[in-house]
Amino acid sequence: MDDPNQPEFWNSRYEKGETPWDFGGAPAALKAFLKAKPKGGRVLIPGCGAGHEIGLFAAAGYDVTAIDFAPAAVARARQAAGPALADRVLQGDFFQHEFAPASFDLIYERTFLCALVPGRRTAYRDRVAQLLKHGAALVGFFYYQNTVTGPPFGFAWSESDELFGRHFLLTKDIPVKDSVGVFAGRERWQEQRRTAFGAS
Repeated sequence: MDDPNQPEFWNSRYEKGETPWDFGGAPAALKAFLKAKPKGGRVLIPGCGAGHEIGLFAAAGYDVTAIDFAPAAVARARQAAGPALADRVLQGDFFQHEFAPASFDLIYERTFLCALVPGRRTAYRDRVAQLLKHGAALVGFFYYQNTVTGPPFGFAWSESDELFGRHFLLTKDIPVKDSVGVFAGRERWQEQRRTAFGAS
């Protein structure tokens, strides 16, 4: 299966241990964010993969939900989360799951957007905008490498601004210093605030 839009593409990689995008823990920028920001609220982790960050969000006081459509990834994430949080990891499609609109205070991005073919980026933006409350935030790691092949699929600089500007205001943008090899030197930690403009 060579279609990254299908669960089988990712499931086979988790089953074989071919996951070069997996940081293996919680990155420094996320730890700094959770330390600096007020705690609490509902957070969604789409395409959660192995789910290393689930416990960290919960420990910081967040009501965390994670979702992935690859069964092997979900199994790993539930194991990483532990018995107390395993039921917070859903197996399903981020784009189709019946989440209520404007039900999250935070969405955390980590290697999910760059796993999507570029033609699905608008759907990602619109879905995130739909699920976040106004004033809530999309935060996480964004990959900047203008390539035509992937995954991972990176952004050109102007593409990110054009994509998110309709619904979001960029409030923080810093380089990431502890990226895994596939993203090294091309990854940014960004915080985007959901505005009332361009409501869908």
